[in-house]
Amino acid sequence: MNFIEIIQDPLTSLPISYTGSFRKMLREKFSSFGEMIDKSPFLCGHLNNRPFDAPRFLSRNKALREGILDTIDIYYKGNPSGAYNRLKKTFEETNMNGFMDKQHQLESGTNLFRLRTSDDNYPLSREQLFHIPFELRSRVSTQRYSIPGLPSLYTANSIYVAWEELKRPTFSSIHANRLVNNYTVSLLDLTTDIFTRNEQYMDLDHCGLELLYKLTLWPLIAACSVKVQHPYDPFKPEYIIPQLLLQWINKTNVAGIKYSSTHIDLSQAAHEGTFYNIVFPVLTFDKESGYCHSLTNLFKSTEILPFQLRQFIMQSDRLEHQESISRLVNRDIQTISLIKNTPQPYSSTIFGLVEHNLKGLELDDIKS
Repeated sequence: MNFIEIIQDPLTSLPISYTGSFRKMLREKFSSFGEMIDKSPFLCGHLNNRPFDAPRFLSRNKALREGILDTIDIYYKGNPSGAYNRLKKTFEETNMNGFMDKQHQLESGTNLFRLRTSDDNYPLSREQLFHIPFELRSRVSTQRYSIPGLPSLYTANSIYVAWEELKRPTFSSIHANRLVNNYTVSLLDLTTDIFTRNEQYMDLDHCGLELLYKLTLWPLIAACSVKVQHPYDPFKPEYIIPQLLLQWINKTNVAGIKYSSTHIDLSQAAHEGTFYNIVFPVLTFDKESGYCHSLTNLFKSTEILPFQLRQFIMQSDRLEHQESISRLVNRDIQTISLIKNTPQPYSSTIFGLVEHNLKGLELDDIKS
């Protein structure tokens, strides 16, 4: 098989749903992936007009798979610090550190979105839709990229993705805001679109660097893209690698992790566009209250717009000073299909309308 056939194979499709043992599932997935690439005599021709180094790719990928599995085994033995050290050693041995430094950049002025549920029709403050303040860190529960007690700022590239991440709360309870980054930052790109939307990849002679990057990192991306089997259990094995990875990110020059939602399966949904989250870990560790200085310096925020209040103050698609909504309200998303075989332009959905209204609100600083 070649690179294009591999990303089109059902084995590499992400996110992963499973039943039974998490460790057993991941071992079997990694074993099958290893067999698939090891038995492929021609993976790729050239990369940027240079011969493809197949032995290096295979050895690096094997070491990454083994390191991730070892990391999980060590964690299961009750040794989280040992698990982190094993993952860190794996990255060093495979030069993942240098390889992953060639990451995606979040250009300054990018629109990101946050949602929170509340039964109150009075808008929350900007700070209430930022990360959980340090004085309330006891409320920080385990999340995919967050350990208990350590806040992180989770954002989405659309109101729709943020809504899916909250497991589709009722619209009347949603409060939304828009965040915009003041300067360009680097991200680790773990998005999975290439494994579900790959019809555009046709050229076997000159595989792009994106293919090499994503297939080299497939074991890591896969380990971070497993749907939670028991969402109400305190321990979620699906979060082991993502949480350790965020700790590693904290010691690099990477500002955050860009990743695809496990609640949106593009192989099943007839959506058109790109759908992703970005998590930004806090970088301030000596404060007992307030918010991370680094993150408040990075972002400006709009006022908060409750969905219910929006219905009360306007019947049109716009605020008084705004032009009518454009079909390009979100350049990442063209259509979404929440009802089977019924795709709708994103601009005609409540998600698009709220994003348009948020773009009509002024940006201001977030108090740290």
